[in-house]
Amino acid sequence: MTNAIIVNNLKFNYGNQQVLQDVSFEVQPGKVVGLIGENGAGKTTLLKILLGLLKTNMKVSILGHRPGMSQSVASMFQGDLKLPGVKVGEILAEVAAQYPNPKAPQTVLKELNLSDLAHHYLNDLSGEQLRRVTFAMTLVSNASLIFLDEPTVGMDVNARQDFWINVDRMKNEGKTILITSHYLEEIQQTADQILILKDGKIEFDGTLNELQKQYLTTQISFETKREGSIFRKLTQVQAIKQTGNKIKISSTNGDATLRDLVPYLEEIQHLNIIDASLENIFQTITRGEKNNAEDD
Repeated sequence: MTNAIIVNNLKFNYGNQQVLQDVSFEVQPGKVVGLIGENGAGKTTLLKILLGLLKTNMKVSILGHRPGMSQSVASMFQGDLKLPGVKVGEILAEVAAQYPNPKAPQTVLKELNLSDLAHHYLNDLSGEQLRRVTFAMTLVSNASLIFLDEPTVGMDVNARQDFWINVDRMKNEGKTILITSHYLEEIQQTADQILILKDGKIEFDGTLNELQKQYLTTQISFETKREGSIFRKLTQVQAIKQTGNKIKISSTNGDATLRDLVPYLEEIQHLNIIDASLENIFQTITRGEKNNAEDD
């Protein structure tokens, strides 16, 4: 089976400014991919190339076609949807007419709890309602490959929960989904594959488990009158930093390190344990602090 997305050694410049450098990755059909990176890393440029909105001579395949040539691709970008004189139901019908096998607009509105907005004008909707309608426009396409750029920005907590429920539904239907988001906890819970873009290059491509194995997984901190050197013998300790009575241990196996720490519990205070989330690791990568076995 052909991969849904294939990118080989992609480069892209805006004038003399190089935005993407030797970007290569592949996405299997039916996977949810989280594309993350700091502002200016090149995420939006990459999405526009994948959608055919920016042209390049580099080798990029989208569902076996050149970008922009497949009729089974849909996208959700941030932008102004306030079209004068257009109703919600009308814009969904227009989108549906552009795809070979769309969902019924009424069905999508019901799935997103938006049925009561069908006859409302877009200009009369709140920003949060417009984001939900934009997502509805993506769903009505019934496309097999979907790009979602910061999709939950402007949504309240309930709307965000509904959004991810629908992403799970699309995944169960076998759709391939590529998402960019600054809500990294949501990417962590949903993505099968994580792409980290840094300075126009793919810094990491793999699963969350692979990412956690590659980078420090647990930070253990506490206060003690003991010298930090005695904790170097604890299992899986990668680095120790001591500032006065405060000790910070970086471990690749938090459970094992904590078991070895038990005999010292009466001599330590303010024990704090932080498992490395996607956000923790992302900060480590973007700050250039790659995991190593040396002390700070």
